[in-house]
Amino acid sequence: MAGSALAEMKNLPDEALDALVKRAADLIEEPWDAWAVYPGRKDIRETTFGDFGILRFHFDESAEVIMIYDLVWAG
Repeated sequence: MAGSALAEMKNLPDEALDALVKRAADLIEEPWDAWAVYPGRKDIRETTFGDFGILRFHFDESAEVIMIYDLVWAG
């Protein structure tokens, strides 16, 4: 995770953190199960984690890596 996402995680209640971890685990298997942020770019995507907020991530298809770099917590 990038620094801004890690900083946001510190403020999450346990239930939101659990939802974030579950959603991130799901994205490892299905990174395309998220919205493209920019037209014409498939690598920058975002999705919700429960009703708690939105996470934005970069997917490096060749390396099969996702990096969460931003969280927007609705709380």
